[in-house]
Amino acid sequence: MTTRLANLRDLGGLPLTSGGRTLPGVLLRSDAPYAGDLDPAGLPDGVAWPPAAVIDLRADRERARSPYPWPTSTVTVAHELHDAGDLGRMPDLGLVAVYASILETAAERVTAVPGLLAADGPTLIHCAAGKDRTGIVVAVLLLLADVEPEAVVADYLLTAAQMDGVIARLTAAGGLKPERAREEWFAAPEEAGRLVVETVTGHPGGVEGWYVEHGGDLAALERFRARFVGR
Repeated sequence: MTTRLANLRDLGGLPLTSGGRTLPGVLLRSDAPYAGDLDPAGLPDGVAWPPAAVIDLRADRERARSPYPWPTSTVTVAHELHDAGDLGRMPDLGLVAVYASILETAAERVTAVPGLLAADGPTLIHCAAGKDRTGIVVAVLLLLADVEPEAVVADYLLTAAQMDGVIARLTAAGGLKPERAREEWFAAPEEAGRLVVETVTGHPGGVEGWYVEHGGDLAALERFRARFVGR
């Protein structure tokens, strides 16, 4: 089993539609950590580890199966997003249909995330693979921060190259039986990433209109934007 997170990345440096780039050390994404993992390698200089806060999008049973001992200095938030994103229990639907279902039925869980982010230091968002539930939440956060839509899709696609390591970790931890899963569940297809972007940006009120309609708090959004884009 890989002894480090397989799908970890800092989301600083992404281009904004208004010019400039997102700041490092604010928002991280990954697959699930496991007891015994080594500290990650490859984070940008100056990005703190362990993170100040962790938002775990998995269901309670997933967390119970593989608990991770974060230090007391890290605020951990159990914020179950949607069962349909669990690779071990994914329904008999195409991946794009699963994403559409999450955006339709769990939008308020997505829009609650800005209010859960650390006020200082990095926040790590993860699920099991760091692909589906994390992919949806992170894509929405990036769009809310004014990241260029094509850069949002490109970030989502980066997960595909990490899936062999992710699957090995999930299998070793008992959270996945690959022989029972459909191959497409392990993919990060462009159409799935674009579905999230088009759903949110296609709202009549734009990205912010989608956020507000689904219960998003504007004060929390502005705090996130101030830290992530510096204004």
